Amino acid sequence: MPPKIIPTSSSRLFPDAPGSVQTVPLSILDASVGNFGPAAAAWVYDKPSAAAAFDPAHLQPSIIQTLNAYPHWAGQLQYTQYNPDGGHTSRSRRLEVTYGSPADPGVESVLASSSADVAALFPGPEERASGAGAFDASSLGALDFLPQTPALASHTSADFIGLPCLIVQVTRFQCGGAVIALKSSHPLADAQALVTFVNDWAAVSRALLQSLPPPVLSPVFSPAAFDNAAQGDIDALSPDPEILKIAHELPIHRYDWWASKDACPAGVLASTEIPAHIAARTDIELGPAITWKDWDLMAPVSNFLLHFSADELGRIWAAASSPGARISRFDALQAHLWAVLIRARVPETPDEPFYMNLSLGLRERVAPPFAPHTLGSPIVLARAGGTASMSPAQLARAIRETVASFTPARAAALLHEMAFDLDARRMWGGFIGRRNTIVTSWVRLGMHEVDFGAGRPRYVHSVMPAMDGVVQVMEAMPQSSAAGPWYQDGARHVAGSFATQISPVEKTFSWINLLIQVEPTFWPNLTSFPNLDSEICKRKNPLKARKARTLCELYHDFEINDAKATRSRYVYNIRHHTPQFLLHILHNIRILPKVNFNAPCLFVKEGHWAPCTSEAYGDVR
Repeated sequence: MPPKIIPTSSSRLFPDAPGSVQTVPLSILDASVGNFGPAAAAWVYDKPSAAAAFDPAHLQPSIIQTLNAYPHWAGQLQYTQYNPDGGHTSRSRRLEVTYGSPADPGVESVLASSSADVAALFPGPEERASGAGAFDASSLGALDFLPQTPALASHTSADFIGLPCLIVQVTRFQCGGAVIALKSSHPLADAQALVTFVNDWAAVSRALLQSLPPPVLSPVFSPAAFDNAAQGDIDALSPDPEILKIAHELPIHRYDWWASKDACPAGVLASTEIPAHIAARTDIELGPAITWKDWDLMAPVSNFLLHFSADELGRIWAAASSPGARISRFDALQAHLWAVLIRARVPETPDEPFYMNLSLGLRERVAPPFAPHTLGSPIVLARAGGTASMSPAQLARAIRETVASFTPARAAALLHEMAFDLDARRMWGGFIGRRNTIVTSWVRLGMHEVDFGAGRPRYVHSVMPAMDGVVQVMEAMPQSSAAGPWYQDGARHVAGSFATQISPVEKTFSWINLLIQVEPTFWPNLTSFPNLDSEICKRKNPLKARKARTLCELYHDFEINDAKATRSRYVYNIRHHTPQFLLHILHNIRILPKVNFNAPCLFVKEGHWAPCTSEAYGDVR
C-alpha cells in the first residue's frame, strides 16, 4: 500500500503586480488540444542543506512573484463567443483566457505532508541506471502528488467558471525532502511551457533564498503570433483549396470525433456530439472514425521506466543507421522500441499497419521560428507507419521521413486547415491501443536543471495517463555539470502503457542489453503448430469454465470455439484470454529474467507451444 500523502492546506495565489483586465484568444493550436489531459510533472528532492528551500513561507511568495510574468495562468479559461460570421477566433469552441480581473480563479496551491522517506519511494539515478535498467513505476501513479479537487479548467469540466488553469502541490516528507508537482490545462501549456514556468519559479526561489534581486523573467505569451504564421487568409469565409492540398501532404491521422460515437467509451462520449449551435448545419462532412476496437480499456496497464546507457544508445543508433540515410539517435531509439512493440502486439499479417504517433512541437517548425520560451501548446501529432516485416533501420527511416515532412510551408498550410475547422477539438491526430502508440519527447527541456535552492532533483516524474500505448522520453540524470548532447548520460522511457497480466515483475529485469537483436520475422498462425509439446498435455487445465482436462485439450478447445483467441500467435494467458505483452517482449529479445506469473501460460518455442517452465521464466504460479 502506498504511503499516505495528506493535504494540510490550500489557497489560491495571484500575481501581486497590478494589471488591467485582458481577454486574449488562444491560438488555433492551443484550442486543438482542448481534449487532452493536463500537462503535469513532479520534481522529487532529497533533504536540502538550506531548510528554507521548501518552507511554504518561502515558496508561496516566490510563486506569486513568478506569476507576475505569467498573469494569464491565474486567469479564467473559457470558450469564445460563437459568431458564425466572425473571424477565426470566434468559430466554434475556440478558447480564450481573461485575466487581471477580481473574478480570476487564481492558481490552486496545496501544501501536503507524508511520513515516508523520499529515498524509500523514488530510486536514485544510480539505482535506475544499474543492473536491469527497468523500474516498475506503476505504484507512483497511486501517490497523491496532485489533488483530485478542484478540477482543472478542461474538457472534463462542465463549466470552466471558477476553476484554475494551474494547480501546484508541495509535499514535504519526514526525511526533509520534498516533491513539487504541477499540472496545467493543456491549452495553456505543453511540457515545454510548463518547464519554462518551473525553471523561472526556481530562479526566483534561489534569488529570494540568497537575498538577491529577483531575475528578469521573459516568457512570451502571444497566441496570435502562431495564428499569424498560418498561410493564406484564415478569416476568409472558406479555406483555400490549394493550401489544403499542401496541408494534406502531411502524415497525420485525421480522426473525427463527430464520426466516432459507436463503441466510444462513456467517459469521452460527449466529445462525439456536434455542438448544438451548429448541429443544424447541412454542410458538415464527417471524417474517419476513431478505431475504438483497437483499444481494450479493460486491460490492466503497467508503467515502466527503462534506462538506456549512452553506450546502448550508440549501439541502437548504429543498428538503425544505413548508407544514405541521416538517422538521429532519437529516431533510432524510437524505432528500436517500436520494433518490439509491433511484435508484441501480435500482427494479423506481416503487412498489418502499425503507427507511431509523434508529438511534434511547431515552435521551431514555422517561419520564422519562435523562441523556446514561447508559451502555449503549439504541438501536433505526426503519423509514422510501420509493419512487422520492417527492420528497426526501416522504421527509423519512416520516423525520420515523417518528421522531415513538417517543413515551414506545410506547417503553415496545416494551420490554415485547422483555422477553418468548425471545432478546434474535433480532429484527433493520433490514437493509442493495439496498433497505435503515442510518443512524446521531453528531451532538451531542462527537466533536471530545476533548482529551487536545494540542488538538482533526485528524480523527475512525468505524470502521464495510465493508458495502453503512451510513451514519454527524457534524458537520464546528468552525471556532470558540463553541457553536452542529450544522450551523453543515456536516456529513459516512461511508458504508461502496455497491458500485461504479469504481476509482480521483479526488479531483476534486464530489458536492454540485447534489444537491438529484435528480428522482423513473422511467426505463422497457431494453427500451423499441430505438434504440441507433450509436457503441455500433462498439465492440468486451471480454467474451470472450460471442460478441457489438460492444457493440451484446452488449446484445441480454444482453436475450435474461440477462433479469434487463437490468433494470439506468441503468448496466451489462460486466465485472461489476452496476449501477454510483457512476456512476449522478454521472449523475443531473448532475455529470460525471473518472473512470477499469476496464471499458467504458454509461449512459442522452436516452432511449437511450450509451457512457461521455471527453468526458462522462473517460478510459475
